[in-house]
Amino acid sequence: MKAAPPIAVIDDDARIREALTLLLAKSGIASQPFESAESFLAALVPGQPVCGLVDVCLPCMSGLELLKALKARNVETALIMISGHGNVPMAVEAMREGAVHFIEKPFDPETLLQLVDEARERLMRREDARARTREARALYAELTAREKDVMALLIEGLPNKLVAARLDISTRTAEHHRAAVMRKMKARTLSHLFHAAALLAANES
Repeated sequence: MKAAPPIAVIDDDARIREALTLLLAKSGIASQPFESAESFLAALVPGQPVCGLVDVCLPCMSGLELLKALKARNVETALIMISGHGNVPMAVEAMREGAVHFIEKPFDPETLLQLVDEARERLMRREDARARTREARALYAELTAREKDVMALLIEGLPNKLVAARLDISTRTAEHHRAAVMRKMKARTLSHLFHAAALLAANES
């Protein structure tokens, strides 16, 4: 997996930003403070996933509006919303818009760090899955049309003889295509090939 990105700390209160960045630093977690949603968006790198702590009641663009803006941009996020005046409807809306946690002030530092760890791990798992999907798509694109036909039949569980019969080719030719598919897809076993096919199917859905 790739290294987790720095934690964005988005809060208009300088004291809270400083306290949060210090808390994260003591736990060996890199962070980047922002005083507003607008300043955060201005620094956002296209295609970069975002993990952060976001105050719900920010000036101008609120924390919830920031969630919606990131969702509209298809940014991969793992954000923890922080509020001094939280309520159930607000928490539900935040989760619906993509927040992974909602915590009220004052919060326990250890609880917050645990939530941050969970958010970072979730983001890294997603990023790793996307990287594996991108690799599977790139490898699949290198297959010839015949090799793609063979792969589809292998995924159905057909042995070489039935693959040959279905495609009206010799068994030796089917074996040759199967070996090429396994090599090009970097699949050491059929289970690896099945996993690659699942990634491709999930990407199409």
